[in-house]
Amino acid sequence: MAYIKADPLMTRVYEYISHKIQIGEYKPNQRITEVEICNAIGVSRTPAREALTRLEAENLLDKIPNKGFVVKEFQEKEKLDTYLVIGVLDSLAGTLSIDNLTEEEINKMEELIEMMEIAIKYRNYNNYLHISNDFHQIYRSKCDNQVLLNTINSFIYNFMPKAYESDDDNEKFRMISYSNKEHRRLVQAFKEKNMQEVEAVLKNHWNTIPINQME
Repeated sequence: MAYIKADPLMTRVYEYISHKIQIGEYKPNQRITEVEICNAIGVSRTPAREALTRLEAENLLDKIPNKGFVVKEFQEKEKLDTYLVIGVLDSLAGTLSIDNLTEEEINKMEELIEMMEIAIKYRNYNNYLHISNDFHQIYRSKCDNQVLLNTINSFIYNFMPKAYESDDDNEKFRMISYSNKEHRRLVQAFKEKNMQEVEAVLKNHWNTIPINQME
């Protein structure tokens, strides 16, 4: 069976829209038009249309008659269910990667934690998200299971991170600060090759935790 390589222009548009949704620049029920996308990143309407159609198929956009494509609004139950699934998959990736992580990679994860601390200090949440993604991809890439990796990425890439759900800047700051504390716990668990702790931290990392428990 022959595999068709994805059009790089369509992929570029796809990643552009997904990122905008992830960081909250495209909000639920907001309309996204082909013309807007073409003007923003300088592509023709064909790759823009193909990317929007793909995002609809992946449940990130809805197509509304006479309105076009709009950002999907996820219901609370759907969000919680998705976080639960991601947590289970991510914890599996973490435990599978324990014996494959090198000292250099663990050191890199620690370096990224410090970079996230700076992003948090200045409330640069977009930068935090980028660095956090890089952090998690280090151990995921060492799980030696491409099916698992592809599944995790498909969930995460097409779902808004929970840290961006609050409009309260102070609440968002506390949520992300707590999240980075978990990153430190995770690295320590990797150093100790503590499989139970790695699993527990990553499952908890995707739970929705009340602010008053984030200490």
